[in-house]
Amino acid sequence: MTSHWSEYWKLGHVTSFGTDYKENYTGHLKDLWSNVFSQFSSGFKVLDIATGNGALPLLIQDYFSKLSVEGEVIGVDNADINMTPLAYSHSNRNVIIELLGNTPAEFLPFSDFEFDTVISQFGIEYSDLVISVPEVLRVLRDGGTFHTVIHHQKSVVIRYNSKLLSFLQCPEIERVVFLLKMMAHDMGEMIDRQDLIRIKSCVKCEKSRIEINTLLSKLAAYDEQSLSESGVLNYVNDFFRNGLFWSVEKKLEYLVFVSEQITVYRQRLTELVAASMSFERIDRLKEILSRNAVITFSVEEVVNNTGDILAWYVFFSKVSH
Repeated sequence: MTSHWSEYWKLGHVTSFGTDYKENYTGHLKDLWSNVFSQFSSGFKVLDIATGNGALPLLIQDYFSKLSVEGEVIGVDNADINMTPLAYSHSNRNVIIELLGNTPAEFLPFSDFEFDTVISQFGIEYSDLVISVPEVLRVLRDGGTFHTVIHHQKSVVIRYNSKLLSFLQCPEIERVVFLLKMMAHDMGEMIDRQDLIRIKSCVKCEKSRIEINTLLSKLAAYDEQSLSESGVLNYVNDFFRNGLFWSVEKKLEYLVFVSEQITVYRQRLTELVAASMSFERIDRLKEILSRNAVITFSVEEVVNNTGDILAWYVFFSKVSH
């Protein structure tokens, strides 16, 4: 699971769903987290689980940027984020951030009772909660709190990404890439305008081009928005606008890259949708909390002004022993 997420975070994304959804750290979700951060006292030590590129730690830095409050946030992620520079380029040095990659939520490399607060946004639900919840409790000090925003199965985020995943599973996409590979072979080496004239009379090339256009029209009729946002159309346009005079070898290398990117995109979206929590899974989470002697906890839906579900919000505190 981790390799495609590692590559994803290295591209500089902040959220687990790229730039497609804009209400991640604004609006209701930002207000929710600001309320959580307002409870921190100077000298706080916070653990962020499944931190990605450190978006929540950065939000904490922003929140305290005009306040004389010092603290430390450690972000961990199962993916390789060790080389990610995002969290180290921020201006508020009163809040120290450390990011640790290759660190799953099920096996936290910290001492018992080390953190005042543990947080997670769209992350801990990817883990095995039977193991990760006891780990959270272990590293929390007595009286410490856990706050998480979890993907809701009926949220606008999941609805959007489910739609995009369905589009990426269309067989026409694989066919388009295959036809581009055929064209790369049939066109041969392209050097100048004479070669453009040559390929216009190439029956095989023209047949492939017509079929590609037909397939793209079919995909647009199925879901024009996803055709644009999936990157498929950009890949095709790049091949014809920028790649015509590439060598055959370079064209084929590019199309291998395209296939890999589409496959990885499907994998990420499949995992994202699978991680979303239904009411039944929330009930199982409550059972896990109860089995671990968590008495004080709450689960609620986060809803925006138009009534759209954004996520689940889960809170619990660790009882002193």
